[in-house]
Amino acid sequence: MKIVIAGSGAMGCFLGSKLYEQGNEVLLVDNWVDHVKTIQEKGLEIIDDNGSHVDLIKSSLPKESKGEFDLLIILTKAMQTTDMMKSCQHLINENTYILTLQNGLGNIDILEKFVPREKLIAGVTTFGSNLLGPGKIKSLGSGIIQMMQIDGIDSPMLNNINKAFTDANIDCTICDDVMKSIWTKVTINCVLNPLCSVMGTTISDISKYEGIQDLYDNLISEIIAVAKAENILLDEEKIKSMLTDLFNPSVCGNHIPSMLQDIQNGRETEIEFLNGTIIKLGKKHNIITPSNNQIYHLVKILEKKAS
Repeated sequence: MKIVIAGSGAMGCFLGSKLYEQGNEVLLVDNWVDHVKTIQEKGLEIIDDNGSHVDLIKSSLPKESKGEFDLLIILTKAMQTTDMMKSCQHLINENTYILTLQNGLGNIDILEKFVPREKLIAGVTTFGSNLLGPGKIKSLGSGIIQMMQIDGIDSPMLNNINKAFTDANIDCTICDDVMKSIWTKVTINCVLNPLCSVMGTTISDISKYEGIQDLYDNLISEIIAVAKAENILLDEEKIKSMLTDLFNPSVCGNHIPSMLQDIQNGRETEIEFLNGTIIKLGKKHNIITPSNNQIYHLVKILEKKAS
């Protein structure tokens, strides 16, 4: 397949490299000039459990990108979706499918402004990857991808995309209700990202606080109520079990969430597409969300301070 990764940070480079190594034609597109230039000149360096290797994969800035593609995988931060799609319009034709594996809520609504609904695929991934510097990433182990076509149809192209992932040794499945999986991940991110950001520390560090469950119980209960109003029925016990697993340092407890990394680097965070969206949907359905509201404003204060 001919695949363009729009937003080639840690996760974009990880998936791009796996697909490239399986023989797909892959183009990594990103706005970070040094990152793109390094990949163009030296290739993409990937560090994993087997050591380090380099993929001589193509990369370019959005407006300098050329070609026609079967699939565009968008992996920008949620607040960058509109600008990236505007910059990549010339890479999309009537046969191009769009797959979003982004974090947060609201990306699908944005993408529907650029492509027909029948060409749009929504997905969620639990793979982890760190961007160590320009042209260099570290894989953080195993994970899965779940996806579905937004119109609910299992098209031949959807199955081709699934095969491309599985052939690349990526655990990928087509599911009937990806929105539940997306909301589950959103709930996890609404807990871990802002709490770690406010405390300026890792996942395992916040888990050591004896009152941590009181904090995340309130956040989760509000999100579950909002999700139910949006016709998404979340499994509270599953979410809390996932949190317990993530608190384990051997899993990713020592990981610094991307929101904290953004604050440390003076960048805008995805808080608007996480707790911020929960607050907005809560108001829409007359559901109060005081815990999400408080953590949202604390992160916004940190954003303003860091900018």
